[in-house]
Amino acid sequence: MGFRTLLALQTEVHPEHYRTEEAFRERVFALLRPLEGTPSPRLAAFPELFGLPLLLHLEGDFHPRELLKDPLSPWRRARRAYRAFRDTMAEAARRFSAYLLAGTLLSPPYEEELARGLFPRTPLFQNLALLFNPQGRLLAQVPKMELTPQERWLKRGAFGPHLVATQAGRVGVLICLDGFFEAHLARLDALGAELLLQPSANPAPWERPWPKDPSRKEGEVWLASARARLLGRENLGLLLNPMLNGRILGLTFEGQSGIYAPGEALRLAQGPTGDEALLITFPERSGWDRGG
Repeated sequence: MGFRTLLALQTEVHPEHYRTEEAFRERVFALLRPLEGTPSPRLAAFPELFGLPLLLHLEGDFHPRELLKDPLSPWRRARRAYRAFRDTMAEAARRFSAYLLAGTLLSPPYEEELARGLFPRTPLFQNLALLFNPQGRLLAQVPKMELTPQERWLKRGAFGPHLVATQAGRVGVLICLDGFFEAHLARLDALGAELLLQPSANPAPWERPWPKDPSRKEGEVWLASARARLLGRENLGLLLNPMLNGRILGLTFEGQSGIYAPGEALRLAQGPTGDEALLITFPERSGWDRGG
């Protein structure tokens, strides 16, 4: 059965949306409102780093001087941020009856066990994506594998494989840079993934000359790559690429979100900044689930 409703969310970061759990909840629910009244099954995807500002702003803004008073402050903040992120996104998945890729946050990978409760598997931080089902169950916690220079302090993830079989189809998850590595794409395709979720956050001007070929622009290369990424695949037929924009920790993120089939963009955001919901609904089985 193919997907019936897909939603890729381009989002802009504003600190006021992250200072309390209630503010974050209101933000998440408002962004997902386009799903109301759409056919099921539904799948929605948030961008990379959508949850990071919780680490920086929840229950008070983080300042480096906190480390002088409490060297464990980042881990205490990470636990609160992870719990708020997980609980809010699980509730949202239930409320909107959707498979929900919550985007990513920076956190140690947490596990849950009857006697121990919530505990970190390692103290090292990773760039983690969380995927929920419509009952609010956490189906997968996916770490980013290929790290940018700004992320080299994080623990690199290993291939899972990042494939989840759902009632809506077989979903592969590759976080931003991971999705540009042919080996990762080929493996997911060979394992039978039908739809690729690639949450992204691009810390470079969208209109800058592309470093490898200054005659082309950053955004031009990104969009062309997305159109070509599914060509010739055995199973992969759709790509959701939700992108973050705004400022975090002195970095400016820009990116034009899209939903793609092999060789074409089915939906593109109007520009690389600001909130935008890209929605596709098709109530009957269509060729899009195999790229036709």
